[in-house]
Amino acid sequence: MRTTRSLLSLGAVAVCASLLTAQAPPRSALVTISGTVLDDAKTPLASAELGLALAGLAPASARSGDDGHFEFVRVPLTPGSITVRRLGYRAQTVTLDLKKIGAGEPLIFALETVATEVRPVSIESSGGKMAEFYDHKAQSKFGHFFDRSDIERINPRVVSELFRTVPGASMSAGQGTGNRLLLRGCRPRVWVNGVRTQNAEVDDVATPSEVEGIEVYPSWAGTPAQYMDREDRACGTVLVWTRR
Repeated sequence: MRTTRSLLSLGAVAVCASLLTAQAPPRSALVTISGTVLDDAKTPLASAELGLALAGLAPASARSGDDGHFEFVRVPLTPGSITVRRLGYRAQTVTLDLKKIGAGEPLIFALETVATEVRPVSIESSGGKMAEFYDHKAQSKFGHFFDRSDIERINPRVVSELFRTVPGASMSAGQGTGNRLLLRGCRPRVWVNGVRTQNAEVDDVATPSEVEGIEVYPSWAGTPAQYMDREDRACGTVLVWTRR
């Protein structure tokens, strides 16, 4: 009798274990996410920075090669998105299509140029491009300045986070992983190495690791004459100087 009960108990345990195994969710498959980054002329774009954000996992990053190719290996097949950034181009974020990713279909990013209006500027004079930055800093009473040491000390996730200490600056969530920046309620004009961008957010044009210095002028007061926006005098100005 005792032997029969033992066999029944073992059978019940085996059935329960079988049910638990059947009900346990399958582990996410590991896949490779790859693709190519292009410019608006469909030419491969090197050194674009890609950020992979997956639900419940730490962010991962990669850079495109000379042929524009990038790759994330052994990635769980879970919901998420990829954001791609490149100096001088508008940042782009896409939600992962798990069906296409699971089938190994490559991603294609075509980035739009944001620097469109160029004026003659010398950035290789004595002291390099930052000579203009420090000249402005020495003369301005109204600007706010961040050099490389400031950026490393603050260690922002995106460039706009530097503006948290600038009076009159406010931020809201942008379309991608960056922010929409306002200075005194107005969208500032952004310049990169003396090049005026067209309708660009500061997080679109550079990552913190690419920036050597930033000048912030919340209004016309103190703004260098060559960077004044005569079309909209009420808006501020941001000058970005890159490391490359």
